[in-house]
Amino acid sequence: MTVFKTFWKILNKNKITVIIYTIMLLIFGASNMQTSENSMNFVASKPDVLIVNLDEEKGITKDLIKYITNNSNIIDIEKTQEKINDALFYRDINYCIYIPKNYNKDFMEGKNPELEIKSTKDYQASYAEMLISRYIKVANIYQESIQDEEELIEKINETLSKETEVEVTSKLDTNSLSKATFYYNFASYSIFACLLLIISLILSSFNNEKIRKRIVVSSTNYKKHNRILLLSNCCYSMVLWLIYVIISFVIIGDIMTTTSRINIYYKFLSANNLCNNY
Repeated sequence: MTVFKTFWKILNKNKITVIIYTIMLLIFGASNMQTSENSMNFVASKPDVLIVNLDEEKGITKDLIKYITNNSNIIDIEKTQEKINDALFYRDINYCIYIPKNYNKDFMEGKNPELEIKSTKDYQASYAEMLISRYIKVANIYQESIQDEEELIEKINETLSKETEVEVTSKLDTNSLSKATFYYNFASYSIFACLLLIISLILSSFNNEKIRKRIVVSSTNYKKHNRILLLSNCCYSMVLWLIYVIISFVIIGDIMTTTSRINIYYKFLSANNLCNNY
């Protein structure tokens, strides 16, 4: 028990450090909880795309470029391989599309010409790839039955104009849930700092030369001493965690005891669905 009591005596001398970190948590956590904006709206981000068109800008080629332009951020850089590779490497662009020569003619003849692609392989590039695939899939389906290019483009645009609707509903108090998130984001740093700093100070105190010599000559086995010291550290960690949890109940309130779950419903009418029904 001597080791255990000594541990808590040393902790008591350094309690100001724990109090300071706790106050910092409350100040910064409270300020962030007040200034945070809670939003459940879905906002689609646009990828940065470079188009290298080797075909004449007319017909399907022109419409494809227009579609990409409307759904992404078109980046204008020097269209050399070196500049394009550098732009991809530094994430100045996410996606590079090469439209081959005679693309419009080959497409209308049913040859299904391929677009050459370079990408960063990140989520923005995946979104750009999804946009291109969506257009090509719709165009290929309509091309099988429509030979007139103007009518084909009209049908493609009519289908692609259908917007996706995402509806998010929640039975939770999302404002309180957001506050809980901010609180525990800051609490994790405060808990880690208190554990690391205080335990280091206590262990360094036990490692003092005079204290270490007393431990060696005492009747307490060093293994038992280390076990008690480990137990003391665990108790301190649990007490510190419990204090921060109690504070969260005081600050955040009933959200800590709720058992409700967020329900998310998606209602969508996509071009893929329309094509499957076509």
